[in-house]
Amino acid sequence: MLTAQRYQIILQALNEAGICKLNELVHLTDASESTIRRDLDELETQGLLERIHGGAQLITHLTVDQAQNDREQLHRSEKEKIAKYAVDNFVADGQVIYLDAGTTVQEVIPYLARFHDLNLITNSVTTALKLSEQNLHVFLPGGHLKSTTKALVGSATMSALANFHFDLAFIGSNGIAGSGDLMTPDIDEADIKQAVIASSTKKVVLSDVSKFQQVAFATFGNLNQVDLLVTGTLVPKLKTHFKQKNIKELDS
Repeated sequence: MLTAQRYQIILQALNEAGICKLNELVHLTDASESTIRRDLDELETQGLLERIHGGAQLITHLTVDQAQNDREQLHRSEKEKIAKYAVDNFVADGQVIYLDAGTTVQEVIPYLARFHDLNLITNSVTTALKLSEQNLHVFLPGGHLKSTTKALVGSATMSALANFHFDLAFIGSNGIAGSGDLMTPDIDEADIKQAVIASSTKKVVLSDVSKFQQVAFATFGNLNQVDLLVTGTLVPKLKTHFKQKNIKELDS
């Protein structure tokens, strides 16, 4: 049996059952345990499954964005810890800073008031309102407003952001695959995140560890392009693969 055929059988079995034991996959493919272990390692590297003791399980695929209000309440203390560290270690007076439309990124806002002459750009209506309440200078581009994330997207937003170069960008991610790919369910938001990464001197992804091994529809970058601040402990295999100076783990 060809390797690609085994991959297809393994993924189909996981789609149907959610979790499969190693001996079940050996029986389905008529392959040796060592071969299936290698297959599972490769599929995990590609972000298509997660290895567990004695087998593998399906990775949750994110197909839609959660509502803004729902996401704001998730992992709140971890988000605050990430935000404080991000501002203390990356923000300086006079910077041009992009703030992504994410609830973790929003947590940096209370820590920005002590700085002078910041120019803040965001595609998040919610973030812009919170910045204005702190009397911070904020630019909000035009575009199509998404009802779920309150983010401005589309060609008008892309065109407006093309006029900027950012000293620093704080970016959120819905998922980080085993391959290190940064993901979001919405291709329009992926386009904006990708453009911001390309236009920023320093780009920092803010994420709690629950985002790891989560796969979404659209990819906008990879961990090797950005700095990453994360709470909790990374998946051991992922940590080994991306043991780089640009990843900072914070205690939960």
